[in-house]
Amino acid sequence: MTATATERRSTDGLPHPWPDDRYEVRCDRESPFTGSRDRYHYAKNAVESAKALERAGLARRVVVVRLADETVIYDRVGDVNLPPESW
Repeated sequence: MTATATERRSTDGLPHPWPDDRYEVRCDRESPFTGSRDRYHYAKNAVESAKALERAGLARRVVVVRLADETVIYDRVGDVNLPPESW
């Protein structure tokens, strides 16, 4: 589970134990549902989540994006599936 922005704020001056998010899973869903975005620190977890959403039929399109440079590392519809060493 990823910490929210509010959970990351620390008033005692100590660094937060949660790592920064580096990847985002973006989902397009059928009406009446809207899209969703979930963030992950590890690319492996993000890609596994995206593939699980597709297998379950919970989204019409799922894309995994590296937040640092907005590079798409996984998109089955767009035929993008970068190898793990490129994540």
